[in-house]
Amino acid sequence: MVDLLVSVARERGYVCGCPAPGVVELVGPYSFRREVDAIRRELASHPREQWPRVMGDLFDTSVITAMMDAENPLNCGDFGAMRGLIRTRLDGAAGGELGTVRRIMAPGLVQRVLIDRVHTVESVTYDMLRDWPIGEYELFALSEYNVRADDGVDIVSECMDVPMGEGLPPLSLLSGPEYLTAHALWLGEYPVTGPSGDAVVILPSKEWVYAYPVIDLDVIREVNLLARIAANGYLERPWPISPHVYLWRQGRLKLAATVAQDDDTVRITPTEDFLAYLNTLSAPPGRR
Repeated sequence: MVDLLVSVARERGYVCGCPAPGVVELVGPYSFRREVDAIRRELASHPREQWPRVMGDLFDTSVITAMMDAENPLNCGDFGAMRGLIRTRLDGAAGGELGTVRRIMAPGLVQRVLIDRVHTVESVTYDMLRDWPIGEYELFALSEYNVRADDGVDIVSECMDVPMGEGLPPLSLLSGPEYLTAHALWLGEYPVTGPSGDAVVILPSKEWVYAYPVIDLDVIREVNLLARIAANGYLERPWPISPHVYLWRQGRLKLAATVAQDDDTVRITPTEDFLAYLNTLSAPPGRR
């Protein structure tokens, strides 16, 4: 991977350096830095024969971003210009640096407010917010409004053709827009929930949201299957968010089970609240 990066950089007149562990710096007309793990994840999601093209695309996008920052810096003090660029997404607990505007939505999930720059995003900070004629609550509302006004979500639902998925209802895969994970805040508006409006959901990366409808105690099997999908996606996919399983209920996301992976073993630990919730569900047909 490193050899490929060096080759792509040289073709474009750049020199590679390593300023810190896990970070590569590309020095040239518009210098930039990238995390090695982010590059690895992006390559791993494509067939090996496509790696040169993917690496080239990653490099060129980073150059364009660096060029925009240098030649057309944001005037964050002009809120009128910023208003239409404000967006939001859900991220992992570590998402966003100190001082960025964010709020906890569930254990392991935070909602961030961002400025959309087409090829990249910039976090909204409390320093910016102090100079804007808008409060924090209204800023979150604006960010959600702008995301809703963007392109809609693509939903594909199908039964999983694996032994663990036998007899379960269709699993829904939500994908599409750049700020997809924000749509998990409005999951009840999509045809992915059960009769009572509940669903179990995972957000392993910013590109994918998976949801199973909650119908009966088969939700236990759904959680087991989702946990394995989440663990693998969180480990391998670009832009990881969370390996855990969440419950959508009464208009909110709640932690259903924590998920940890050790080599080939996936450890699933349901929360006390989720165990109590199971007591409200009936057994599947044929097992009552």
